Amino acid sequence: MRTILKLAWRNIWRNKKRSIITIISVFIAVFLALIIRSMQLGMYDNVIKNVAGNYTGYLQIHNKGYWEDRNLENSITLNDTLIKKINTTEGVEDIVPRLQTFSLASYGNTSKGVLINGIDIEKENKIRSLGERLSKGKAFVSAANEVIVGKGLAKYFSLKPNDTIYLIGQGYHGMAAAGKFTVAGIIDLKNLELNNLVIFMPIKTLRNYLSSPDIVTNLIILKSEKTDVDKLRIQLLKNLPENQFEVMTWKKMLPELHQAIVADNAGGLYMVFILYLIITFGIFSTILMMTQERIFEFGIMTAIGMKKKVIIKILWVETLLLSLIGVVLGSIVAYPILYYFHKNPLPLPSDKADMMEKFGFLPEIPFSISTDIFITHGLIIFGIAVFVALYPTLKILRLNTLKAMHKK
Repeated sequence: MRTILKLAWRNIWRNKKRSIITIISVFIAVFLALIIRSMQLGMYDNVIKNVAGNYTGYLQIHNKGYWEDRNLENSITLNDTLIKKINTTEGVEDIVPRLQTFSLASYGNTSKGVLINGIDIEKENKIRSLGERLSKGKAFVSAANEVIVGKGLAKYFSLKPNDTIYLIGQGYHGMAAAGKFTVAGIIDLKNLELNNLVIFMPIKTLRNYLSSPDIVTNLIILKSEKTDVDKLRIQLLKNLPENQFEVMTWKKMLPELHQAIVADNAGGLYMVFILYLIITFGIFSTILMMTQERIFEFGIMTAIGMKKKVIIKILWVETLLLSLIGVVLGSIVAYPILYYFHKNPLPLPSDKADMMEKFGFLPEIPFSISTDIFITHGLIIFGIAVFVALYPTLKILRLNTLKAMHKK
């Protein structure tokens, strides 16, 4: 094998111009593919992080049927056994409980329907820091008779910190729910719909308001960084009582977002496919010229006793070496650029930035530096090289030694 490698390496540099052109074409393809996919996947990660990561979470556990019929009667009663089963599942880092219900909010002569989110603020801060998003006032403390109001809702009621807001609704098992609460702060969620609808309240306070001592509607699962969300879902379903709970990923909870990403991803893959189609023809033309130019050489080699399978091995190694050099160079040059834009995301133009902020997205595009991108596109190039190497293989297998020697 060492001899074959030496011969292949020498053959590559016998015609430096041809080899350099092949390497450059592979380098450009890998470089552009890495830039395109890194930017695209980084944008998807940013959207998912802002929407799923900051609000719904990547994974939630509900009582069976809650997602279709979101009322308090479909809530989960927390107990130590359930918490232990979830926490001992491999890949689970923590559980963030939420209790959600609708009520009528009133201030002065104005009233409006609102969504109340009962939260454990210390655990909620592991998903998103509410304190950093406050535009006025302060965050409440656990069990305080205080609320944080969405920016749009505060504007609708003309609320400011320390004002008192009244809530009227239906509690657990049909109990009447009513109470008055002090506005601790006003929050800007960077989402127009949520700002106009949401009120945050300590989960203990909301339970008292609803006359429900230990219920939750949503259990958000915080996973370890390298844990696959779909695999964790399957594992949780195995550990939880059968047919009692539903475990949903963000893809199921936010199908419109998932479908938009899938559709956009298909467009990006189409661009990369065209890029690699061009490079396939580029590599093939080089291999074609190289093979035709060396027919006489192959004839001489077979005439002096070299087996055709040895010649084929040399050509395969030549093709793979040319591809490897191009892939390595493309990756080395691309990585610092990707890393820079991963740490310093590309800002969007002001008009698009305003639109993105209204929908709760950060107005920037951070590049992805996932190793999967480099491995995937490296393997694609090697796949192309193996495919292209079939031509000289077939040519040599059909080689007639006498005819080849007369072609000089």
